[in-house]
Amino acid sequence: MVEEPAGLGERGRRMWRESLAIWSLTPAHLVLLEEACRIADRLDLLESILRAPSADVNADTPQFADISGVLGESRKQSAALKALLAEIRQGQRAAPPGAAASAGGAGVSDLSARIAERRKKASG
Repeated sequence: MVEEPAGLGERGRRMWRESLAIWSLTPAHLVLLEEACRIADRLDLLESILRAPSADVNADTPQFADISGVLGESRKQSAALKALLAEIRQGQRAAPPGAAASAGGAGVSDLSARIAERRKKASG
């Protein structure tokens, strides 16, 4: 198995492990996966900033922090993550034998195989 990149957070580590369980990636796509995992961790950080109560809130004169910059960055990071994952999915090699089955089938070919199997059982 490919070694987990250093410095990943909880979500990034989970994404790394689960992705490698279902995908067999080229070295170039492993780099993209690492960046996607870092973006996932960054999105968690941005979400925690967005959900944190504002330190500037005063009961007498409420003042709220301007979160538009954080919200905008969160949207950009989400779009970047979506694009990276699409690129990774397009460039994946065939998964190791049994990987898709243990993951419950993750691709169109897995779905097609399951449909064909059900049709065979129904007609036989």
